[in-house]
Formats: sequence, C-alpha cells, structure tokens
Amino acid sequence: MSGFKTNGPINLLPNTNKGIWYTYTVATLNSDGITSNNDGAIPYGTTVSSVIVVVYDSDDSDVTSDIIVGTPTLDSNIVKVQLKYPVTNGAGSYRINFVATISNDDVIEDNFNLLVAKLK
Repeated sequence: MSGFKTNGPINLLPNTNKGIWYTYTVATLNSDGITSNNDGAIPYGTTVSSVIVVVYDSDDSDVTSDIIVGTPTLDSNIVKVQLKYPVTNGAGSYRINFVATISNDDVIEDNFNLLVAKLK
C-alpha cells in the first residue's frame, strides 16, 4: 500500500522551522500482479516518472510554500519531502496531496490528513 512511514499524525512544532524529512512510498505490484495490499499500487514494470506534492489547509487553500521546505525528491518509487511548522498559517490541521505520474502516463493521487501544526 502506498503511504507515509508513520503510525499517526505528523506533528509540526514551531521548533521544526528548518524542516523534518518524511518519506512517501508508492507501492508496486509483484510480477504475479499481487501485493499484500493492492490499494494504490502501480502496475508491475512501471515506475514513478514525476510527483507533485501540495499541502492544503482546512479551507482547501494551497499552503505548500508555508509547510514544504525546498523541492520534494523522487528516487524510484520513494518521495522524500521536508516539512516545517507553518509560520504564516500557524496551528491547525493540514492535508498533504501526492500526484504521481507513472511511466505508462497514468496518474495516481493520494491525500493524507496527517499534518497537525501545534504550538506545543
């Protein structure tokens, strides 16, 4: 299954203004077309060609530049993104959206309501 390597929300605190790295993995199917959980898996033999990462606040406004540091990196099917406390928007819940284009030109999208900015 595609997703973040975390068991709960990602807490962003004011002292995380330099950014904390998180990884997002796009699951791939085995050659027999089976994974332990096929949700969100890309077809066997395909790779992730590009990815766009956007962060939204509770009003669905794009706040990417306030939370993501620099540019997310893509290595095979693993996306690394550096997250920081949103100084402009402050405490609250945020949704992170991954849009990946795979080598057969299909597009997959995942949304996670995992980001929580807290004052302490």
